[in-house]
Amino acid sequence: MATKIDMKTIAILGLIAVLVLAGTGYLTLNQTGLSVTDQTQTTPTDTTGAPTDGLTPTEIMSAKGQWLINDALTQTATASGDTGYVSIVVADDNGVFNFLVSSEETEYDAAPDTSARTYSSGQSLVLAVSSDNDPASGAETYPRWFYISSLKHNAEIRAFDLANPIQALKGQKVGTTYKYTVTESMLGETVGKVTWLSGTTPYWDFGVFEVYGRVAKASIIEQFTSGGVVLTTFNDGATWEDTVAEINANHTMTSDKEDINFQLIAEANDVAFGLPYLGVSANGEVSQYNTVLVITTNALGINAQELYNDGWQPINKPDLTADLGFYYVLTTEGVPNRGDKFSIDVPITIEDSGLAASTLFQLEGWALDSQKEANVARGSTTTSLPGANGFITEFGLDTVVQPLAMTVSSGSAATMQLLAQFTTNA
Repeated sequence: MATKIDMKTIAILGLIAVLVLAGTGYLTLNQTGLSVTDQTQTTPTDTTGAPTDGLTPTEIMSAKGQWLINDALTQTATASGDTGYVSIVVADDNGVFNFLVSSEETEYDAAPDTSARTYSSGQSLVLAVSSDNDPASGAETYPRWFYISSLKHNAEIRAFDLANPIQALKGQKVGTTYKYTVTESMLGETVGKVTWLSGTTPYWDFGVFEVYGRVAKASIIEQFTSGGVVLTTFNDGATWEDTVAEINANHTMTSDKEDINFQLIAEANDVAFGLPYLGVSANGEVSQYNTVLVITTNALGINAQELYNDGWQPINKPDLTADLGFYYVLTTEGVPNRGDKFSIDVPITIEDSGLAASTLFQLEGWALDSQKEANVARGSTTTSLPGANGFITEFGLDTVVQPLAMTVSSGSAATMQLLAQFTTNA
């Protein structure tokens, strides 16, 4: 007599049969009409090398990086084969950077260029980019730093702030060296995103790094003016206007408060002057190098507060006894719009109530890039570049633009780039 099998038992036996057949390859789960969730995570591939989306957070990708370098103003490629570098440092597991420990310093010799080492998803990177390529009417480029918080497809690439790059770094001295973390909120603009390029040889594509071509010393006009009148000027970066015989015109004041202007004007389009940049000392300390304007005057009774209101700051140099000195820090004033020339105009307010009436005084001036502000405040200016230490191999700069620094002779400023004269109000 046959055993009666209920419908529930038949259903269970049928499911078992389906699973067995699927396991042996005779039947796919899709053919059964059953819904399942695939728990595996696979790396998307594209043999064409096209960008691939969909990487999951748990996947650890590892590959070399690649990049291009462009001039930010002309939007043209920086010539490969010149002395340009992309230097890379990787943070430790706590997000701390030691800029003495370089991952690599790769000379830019191809377009696109490729890193020497591989980098894995999740790593934090700082990249220093420089180029010794000379743009038209320019002399090398100002170097820039970039940051990737956590390497992955679509990760943002942030530039360090153009006007004040050091503000994003928080340093601490550990033993005899310095180490740093990056404060992302203090970084500059997002300049691109990382793209994972798969294929036979995968890459992290960092896109294009942009650097600013720097004006050549023969392509910048430096002058003192007042009310549209040029008091003294030079434009070749070598023939300094430093004697009374070379002064174009004296300024005679007709009121107790008037402006003399320190002007810097480019003679060519698409070159910049004055961008700050970062360097690393032998003990790993990061310093910022700025462009400064410096003035001195023998008008010891001048109202300094008016100069402070203009943005000038005092120079405290013990041996500068016959003159007063002031400096002004430039940041991005010398970055023109694309296709234009830069023009910088900084007022020097002369308030003469503390000076003898109808009296002739002198005004001296300098414009110098690649200066540490703390040194300038002490009266120390230089025409030397900082040393290339740690992960910095090449700044992309050969010298300061106007290679003449202030010195002191018999208590007075000497070796000036510019000399002007003004006469106080009667």
